[in-house]
Amino acid sequence: MTAVQTPKAAHVTQQASKPIAEQKHLKIGKRASLGIALFATLCVAALGTFHLVVRNSDTLYMAQSQSFFTTNNIFLQECMHIPGGFISWIASFLTQFFYIPALGASIMIGLWLISMWLSKWAYGVKMAWMAVLSIPVICLLVSTIDIGYWIYYMKQTGYWFYGTVGYFFTTLLVFVGHRILKRKDRYLATALVALTYPFLGWYTLLTLAYLAVLAYVDSPADRPKSRRILATLFPLVLVCLTPWLFHHLYTALSLEEAWTVGLYNFQSDQTISATRLIPFYVMAAVPLLFPLLPKRTELKDGMAWLVYGVTVLLMVGACIWTEKRDFQNYNYHAEMRMYQAADDQDWEKVLDEMGNIPGNASRQMVLMKNIALLYTGQMGTKMFKYNNMGAQPQNGFDTLKIHMVQTAAPLIYYYHGKTNFASRWCIENSVEFGYNFANLKILARCALVGGEMELAKKYLDILSTSLFYRDWAMCLMPITKNPKLIKNYQEFDTVRELRDHMGSVLDGDNGLCEMYLLNYFSNTMRKDSKLLQELTLNYAMVQKDIQLFWPRFLVYAQLHPNEEMPVHYQEAAYLYGQLEPQSMNTSRMPFDEKVVERYQGFQQLSQSLLQTGMKAEEVGEAMKSSYGDTFYWFYFFSRNVHSY
Repeated sequence: MTAVQTPKAAHVTQQASKPIAEQKHLKIGKRASLGIALFATLCVAALGTFHLVVRNSDTLYMAQSQSFFTTNNIFLQECMHIPGGFISWIASFLTQFFYIPALGASIMIGLWLISMWLSKWAYGVKMAWMAVLSIPVICLLVSTIDIGYWIYYMKQTGYWFYGTVGYFFTTLLVFVGHRILKRKDRYLATALVALTYPFLGWYTLLTLAYLAVLAYVDSPADRPKSRRILATLFPLVLVCLTPWLFHHLYTALSLEEAWTVGLYNFQSDQTISATRLIPFYVMAAVPLLFPLLPKRTELKDGMAWLVYGVTVLLMVGACIWTEKRDFQNYNYHAEMRMYQAADDQDWEKVLDEMGNIPGNASRQMVLMKNIALLYTGQMGTKMFKYNNMGAQPQNGFDTLKIHMVQTAAPLIYYYHGKTNFASRWCIENSVEFGYNFANLKILARCALVGGEMELAKKYLDILSTSLFYRDWAMCLMPITKNPKLIKNYQEFDTVRELRDHMGSVLDGDNGLCEMYLLNYFSNTMRKDSKLLQELTLNYAMVQKDIQLFWPRFLVYAQLHPNEEMPVHYQEAAYLYGQLEPQSMNTSRMPFDEKVVERYQGFQQLSQSLLQTGMKAEEVGEAMKSSYGDTFYWFYFFSRNVHSY
């Protein structure tokens, strides 16, 4: 008698009767889904680590120095003056961690990965489509590494983490509103999302748009069409009404900006950069497609190949896009490294950076190099051993006009002893772009050097509330109580000497830092400070003005008796004596034999090259390897150098 087969037993028998190959295929499909998800996650982590830590550590450090955060409630209130201020406040706090670039980058990458996996659950997407879910965070990576010189012109508080934090909150709200709360509470949940507009701004509207798509796509098949349409329209109506309702509460927000507040506008007085908004548009648009992705639990046949292909294409595309958008202009990054080294008074590092430049340095770098030589006592021996041509800054994707007074001029003025100019540009830039740690440090230093202890204490108190500048501020705080202690801080010695012998007059520089310094110091005469006198001599040499040079050269000789005359000063004196013998009799000056020999070799080679029909620029380029480290070469071939 045949036993009766139970349904369960029948199911087991049916499974067992399936071909072994098909069972194996289904098992591999499940594993492949997880494998694809892990592969996409690792690709995002690797791309983020490579482009942020390996290639852009200097950019991240500069980003935090150009940013600001304080625990003072006033700062939080200022952030909340416009919608999205809560994101700004959190983003500003997190940007501080770029002080240690690897740490800040790890936090950023961690938020990206959390957002990816959170979006998987929020939109009900299977792991196999994790590469698609990675597109928004890849966009955030691009928006970080293609910033270029806009880093100095940012007006959005917390820009660097703003998009990352905003996207995280958007995904979190979708997850809470669509997955955790029950279906009958979704209208209430959607209304509550709209109320986050003062905190999240533009990202609240994105959340509402995503909820609208989810309400339509995930609606049960047996649900009346009218109810599906109503559930879809409700978030969209809130997208239209919420900014209009809230803008009346914000005096600083115009109605035109109410729907895009939080979406940064790359605009200066002369430039509007539309290309840098593309990553944000893509980031906002792609999640609208997440609910439309297939929701199969396992990969089967053609679907598996489709997912494999999409994953590979997206990851390869991400590598290509991030590579092309990563702003890797050498001078741009070298300027940041030199600024950091100069701020830390690591002069040897400044000179090492200058010596490694493959092409022409920017004028900012030339000035930083000159400061390092001044502070190490090597201006007369190494000033022309480095590239002094002065390339214009290149911003890559747009025509942003760069001005040194908005980049490094405050620090350059400070190290020249022009503390009033340094303070002036710090304040002007702070009014235009907001306070930042770099400017606050310079303002504190200038106040200490100028004896304005109450003002110095104000700036140091603000810095003491930060995570990474607290120790620096507290180290200088004793000076505010006892001004005489400043003599114990060697870092102020040179600045104090220059300032004390120049005075603190504030005239005009017309926004051209280098030209002002060149004209001021080359026309200054001081005998009571060896340091200041040598600085004026060097600027007179840069001016290539014989009449300015001789008085300063003679004073230098008087102030340094029985000392060997630095080689560059000898080169200038010998050259000017040959060009204009009537201006000074140099026949009895004890020039080094090598100085004379190099001048003669320079003249012979230049004349022979000119006789071949070469142009002056070509001659200069041909002679650079042999004589580019001399004042002779600088005088004749360093031409058409434009400051900015």
